[in-house]
Amino acid sequence: MKYTTCASRFAGLLGAVLIQGINVEAQSPSPNIVKPPGGLATPSSTVGSGPLFGVYRGPLAAPAVEAYEKWIGTQVSLGVEFAATDSWDKIEGPNWLLSPWAKWVKAQPGRRLMLSVPLLPGPWNGNGPTQGKGANEPVSLEKGAQGAFNVHFAELAKNLVAQGLGDSWLRLGWEFNGGWYTWRAGGKDQAYAEYWRQIVKTMRAVPGAQDLKFVWNPALGYLGLPSEKAWPGDEFVDFVGIDIYDDSWVHDTYPWPEGTTPDAITARRKKTWQEALLNGNHGLTFWKKFAAEHHKPLGFPEWGVDNRKDKHGGMDDSHYVEQMHAFISDPKNNVAFHCYFDFQAPDGHHQLSPGANGVPTEFPEASAKFAELFGKPAK
Repeated sequence: MKYTTCASRFAGLLGAVLIQGINVEAQSPSPNIVKPPGGLATPSSTVGSGPLFGVYRGPLAAPAVEAYEKWIGTQVSLGVEFAATDSWDKIEGPNWLLSPWAKWVKAQPGRRLMLSVPLLPGPWNGNGPTQGKGANEPVSLEKGAQGAFNVHFAELAKNLVAQGLGDSWLRLGWEFNGGWYTWRAGGKDQAYAEYWRQIVKTMRAVPGAQDLKFVWNPALGYLGLPSEKAWPGDEFVDFVGIDIYDDSWVHDTYPWPEGTTPDAITARRKKTWQEALLNGNHGLTFWKKFAAEHHKPLGFPEWGVDNRKDKHGGMDDSHYVEQMHAFISDPKNNVAFHCYFDFQAPDGHHQLSPGANGVPTEFPEASAKFAELFGKPAK
């Protein structure tokens, strides 16, 4: 789920969270990586009428998305979820994962599930799923490229259709350009691309699954792999998705020394946006051009302010929120959707909405700016 310089990765995501007895695993990112009442406003319910608004609020959090929608005062069209990584059974879309989201989607027109789908189950070393089908059988991108795992993705498509989720958007093997996932593509970019093609062809062949959309989703920045080398081909991708967090390793940005003045901190935040996030190596400028060249809309499956233990996040940064809003809102950038990562993950905090029992956010300035620009707050 989450992060990188910008990005997110499950890695950034959820270290190890127990969900109703289900372990959702994530790995830590490499240390040198820049990662990462006034009623509802009328939503944009179709691509082309404006960027769709989405949110991640934690595992199995469809009810929490409802609460978030009431807070922000505008419809949330995309609910983000992550399939667990420890078994093929969980990647295939079990009822306990999909059923709550099916209920959420059906409750209001214009809603869709955005599901983050691991390409390979099991630990980082490729030893394979720790339980269920194929337990302890090694996995690899190369095997996937040969079609060895197609059956699992056919099952996922069938389960999505059976739940009435046949128009879901799927983030297959997200943040593959980082080194934190079992499906990392460094040195295996062609195997990753062919495995992607195998999955898309398999899922599209399932009756009722023709409306599934596929989000090709690297993390922002150059993370040891030129992500474009793992492009599977225009016919197999619907959206170019980029995960972008307010993180930086650029000199004189983050972290800032103790005693730095507010004006100097603001300057560092502005430098982060210009030199790391927008114009850095494989920054937003690069990805805007790449998406246009491939005739694909751009999107942000994950984005957020960041409070990291290593202090490489911009903290309560309203400037970052302003710049993201400006980029997302500019028609020239052809942004189809954005999903805020409203969650306090183990490797970084991002939550802008009030927490449980109305606990205030730790980012009051960014939260207020976000509500002003993206929402319709109650008066």
